[in-house]
Amino acid sequence: MKKTVHGTQYSVLSFLLVLVGVTLSPAQQALTKHGPAAAPELPANVVTLASPSPLYEVQIMVRAGSAEDPRGKQGTASLLGRMMLEGGFGDPKYPVTKEKLAEITRPWGEAAYPQVRVEKETTTFSMTVPRDAFPQFVARVLKPMFTQPLFLQAELERIRKEALVGIRSNLRFEQQEQLGLLALDDYVLQGTAFGHLAQGTVEGLQAVTRDDLQAYYKQNYHAPDMFVAASITDPGTLKLLLSSLPTSAGGPPESRRTKATTPTLTGHRLLIITQPNAIATGLHLGFPIPVRRGDPDYWPLFVANVFLGVHRDSFGRLYKDIREERGYNYGDYSYIEYYAARPYALFPPPGTPRDQQYFSMWIRPVGHPYAHFILKAMTWELDNFIKNGMTREQVEAAKQKARTLYLNYADSKGRQLGYRLDDMFYGMKDHAYLVDMLANIDRLTAEQVNAAIKKYLQVANLKYLIVTSESMAQKLADDIATDSNVQSKTPAEYHISEPAPPEKQKMLAQDEEWKAYKLKIPRENITIVKAEQMFESSAIPGVK
Repeated sequence: MKKTVHGTQYSVLSFLLVLVGVTLSPAQQALTKHGPAAAPELPANVVTLASPSPLYEVQIMVRAGSAEDPRGKQGTASLLGRMMLEGGFGDPKYPVTKEKLAEITRPWGEAAYPQVRVEKETTTFSMTVPRDAFPQFVARVLKPMFTQPLFLQAELERIRKEALVGIRSNLRFEQQEQLGLLALDDYVLQGTAFGHLAQGTVEGLQAVTRDDLQAYYKQNYHAPDMFVAASITDPGTLKLLLSSLPTSAGGPPESRRTKATTPTLTGHRLLIITQPNAIATGLHLGFPIPVRRGDPDYWPLFVANVFLGVHRDSFGRLYKDIREERGYNYGDYSYIEYYAARPYALFPPPGTPRDQQYFSMWIRPVGHPYAHFILKAMTWELDNFIKNGMTREQVEAAKQKARTLYLNYADSKGRQLGYRLDDMFYGMKDHAYLVDMLANIDRLTAEQVNAAIKKYLQVANLKYLIVTSESMAQKLADDIATDSNVQSKTPAEYHISEPAPPEKQKMLAQDEEWKAYKLKIPRENITIVKAEQMFESSAIPGVK
C-alpha cells in the first residue's frame, strides 16, 4: 500500500482504525487528509489550520525563553511571561490588571483568558475566542497586551513572591517526582544557558528588576521573531491578528538567539537530592544527544524508544520488567527529547521545542531498600538494549504502537496548532511533524532503528540523579560507591511459591544478573544535596 504525506495518508489511518478500533475526530480527519491549510501568501512565520468551529484558536510563540535570561537574573523570561498577562497593560491611567482581564474575557469563555508557557527557548501565548468577538478581543486584550505592557511594580512583587513559593515550598518539598525530573534537566545541561529552571532560580528571581523586564521585552518581543499558528483563514482577520504584535526589537532575530552548546560529560556521576521524609526513592539518568526533530535519525530513535520505555504506557520493556513483572513501582519510562509537564501529561505537550536535547530514563519511586538494585537494573536494561538491539518483530510491534500515538498527539486543534509552532522552530514548516509522522514511521526498517540505537545511545558517560530521604542518602551513596548491599525482593515478596515455576526461575536469574552489574560510580563522583539547596542559583552545590 503506497503512502504519501498529503495524498494517501488517510488510507494509512483507515488501516489503523481497523487495527486499534479508534475513530478519528473531524479535526484529525482534516489534518490527515489535507495536511495544514497554510496559504502560500502567508508570511514565513505564520501557519493556519482551517476549522469549522465558531471559535478561533490562536497560539503565538516568542523565540526566546529562559536561555536568554541575563546572567545572575535567571527567571527574567518567566516573570516577563506572566507580567505580560498580569502586570498591567494599556492606558496607564486605567490599566488592565489580572482582575480587569478576567472581567473583560469572562463573557467570551474561560479559554479567552490568555495562557502563557515559558520554556528554555520559547515563550508561548495561547487563547480561544469566539469568532464574532475576535475584533474586540484584539482591540481590548491582544494588541495592548503585546504593545503596551506597563510592568506595574506591585504586580511584579506579587508574581515574584508566587514564583519563589513555587520553588521553595512546592517544588522542593511537595513534588518529589517533578523535583527529580527538573533537577535532571538542569544537571544534564549543566554549564550551558539551558542549565537552570525555566521558572528561574531563587537568587535570580530576587534580582530581577522592572528595568530588566523592559530590556528583555524590547530585545526579544518582535513580530518577525514570533511564530503564529491560528485556526483563522480569513485574510482580513489574519491581518488584524498580526497587527497586534510588537514591532520593535534590538537586532536581527537570529543574532539574538542563544546558541545550543552540548555539555561535556565524562564517566558516571551521581547527584543525590534529599528530602526530609521522602517515603520512597526516585531514580533518573540522562546524557545529551545531538538528535532533534527534523534529523534523519529522529524517527528511528523514536520507534526504538517506544519499545524501550514509552511514557505512561505498559508497552515499554522497562515497564514490563520493573513494574509489571516485579511490582517495584508505578511506572518506568525513557525519552529521546525533553518532555514537559510530567508526571501529569499523558502525551507530550507541544510548545516546548529545544535545539539541545538529551536521552533520559525515569524510574518512578521505589522502596528505599531496593534503590541500589533498581539503579543497576535500569542501567543494565539500557546497556542490554544497546548491545542486542531489536528484532524485526519487535520493530514492527513498536511501529504499530507508535502509529497509535498519532491519534493522541493530534487529538485537538490546539495540539495541532502547537505542533505547527514547533515545526517552524525546527525549520520543518514544509515537512510537518504530525503530517509526516505516520509515513516516517511506516518507512522505517529494523536496520535503521538498530543503527540509530548503536549510534546515539550509550552507557559510558551518564549522569544519574536520585531523590530520596535524608536518612537514606549517605548509606546509599556508600553502597553504590562500594558496590555493596544490593537488595532485591525475595521470592516470598514476589509471591513465588516453592518450587518456582520456570518463568519465575528465569526472572530470579535475571535479578542475579542485575545485582552483578557494575555501575562504576566512584565516591568522589557522588554528591549529596539537600532539596532546600536546589535551584538557589544556576550552580548545583558541590557539583563542578
